[in-house]
Amino acid sequence: MNTLLRLSDFLALPCRLAARLCGWLLLVLAAVILYDVVGRRFFSTGSFKLQELEWHIHGTIALLCFGWTYLADAHVRIDIFSSNMRHNTRLWIEIVAIVAFLIPFMVLLTWFGTDFVLRSFERGEGSPGGIGLPNRWIVKSVIPLGAMLTISGGLAVLFKAIVALRRPDILRTPWED
Repeated sequence: MNTLLRLSDFLALPCRLAARLCGWLLLVLAAVILYDVVGRRFFSTGSFKLQELEWHIHGTIALLCFGWTYLADAHVRIDIFSSNMRHNTRLWIEIVAIVAFLIPFMVLLTWFGTDFVLRSFERGEGSPGGIGLPNRWIVKSVIPLGAMLTISGGLAVLFKAIVALRRPDILRTPWED
């Protein structure tokens, strides 16, 4: 059991680091938006590249935080059904959902997302019309990276759920530390 908990902590670490990085990216995003808004309003210096950068940072934050969101149990759930279930039933549903849905979907997203990035890199893809940011493959690379982080977070929760089933005295829910 301790091995599974240590492995869970190890798998949760990249998700937590990505979330911390995204916290800093939120400050960068706020600065870019502020600069763009003030520049457009008072100095007529706004640019399409700044707006595109805002979307790229926003997308990066969203995709890199999926794993942490799953760890923190901050994702969307339908609690109206699960609130009446026994604790072990909820744990089993969590385990089945991770194994049957989360991991296979994220593996496919990693596989096809990597191909998506490689094609973008090979083509030298940039913004349409050439007025935006070049090297679109950089922001597209966040798709498979975010999927891998989500797999890591899902496995961390899976291992905690297994421990919680076998030793309910150790953990009450799979997402508690």
